[in-house]
Amino acid sequence: MSKTFLTVLLSATLMTSGPLAAQDADDWDFGRAPDQDATIAAVTFDTMGVAVRCMGDSLSVLLSGMPAGSGERPIRVAIGDGPEQEGMWVSARDSGTLFAVWPRGYATDLARGGQLRISVPDGSTSVRYAVDLPRSEAAIAQVFQACGQSLDQGSDRSPSGVSMAGLNWLNPPEINFPGQSRYEGGIAALICTTRSDGRLEDCSIESEFPAASGFGRASARGAHRTGRVEAVDGGDADIGGRRIAFLTRFSTNFTPRSDLPTRIPGRN
Repeated sequence: MSKTFLTVLLSATLMTSGPLAAQDADDWDFGRAPDQDATIAAVTFDTMGVAVRCMGDSLSVLLSGMPAGSGERPIRVAIGDGPEQEGMWVSARDSGTLFAVWPRGYATDLARGGQLRISVPDGSTSVRYAVDLPRSEAAIAQVFQACGQSLDQGSDRSPSGVSMAGLNWLNPPEINFPGQSRYEGGIAALICTTRSDGRLEDCSIESEFPAASGFGRASARGAHRTGRVEAVDGGDADIGGRRIAFLTRFSTNFTPRSDLPTRIPGRN
């Protein structure tokens, strides 16, 4: 592993030059950046790095040193003995750092260690990576704790993608763009529990990008306030207690239409 690359990874992801310290010889490197309200566990290689980070209350899994890209990117990943599966990741504009949209499952599997295999589209081809990860007995668990979560390796509670659990939106959530956000756009992934009347409760933020953007909290508020689901067949079966996972996307870029009818005579 390369300590120089580790410092680059830390600077790129936390915007700080604070040191990372190894928990023990076989664990991932670990560090905190209090000024950024960030905690990170990382392992690095000659050309790439892998990190699990908590910033604010947002958990992230990052891959650095990847082919540059922008926005949502489908990446194929296999960890240990698990199969290679496609998942949704996201990058800033022309960035070689990838963030998992559904990070908890990846972080749980990464903590077990083993071979990590990645396939990243790059133009008309794909670039493949294969590295051997050490097991993390403490570092990744501390990142989970910083986000108020528990690294429970025996559970399978984290979704790997969007899932409506056999339900449709009766009223999609009405979500307001965060008034104090300094970002023009982003994405948030949420998990909510359904009530018998179709309303949503206990909505948690699985991830948001950019971190600390306010998009996750805005999505959760909208889901609690106005979101409502129904059974796909429209029947009256009890739908309480189901867990749904969905994405919300934010953008301030839009083109107003000029052919909309006026509501007030004489006004555009």
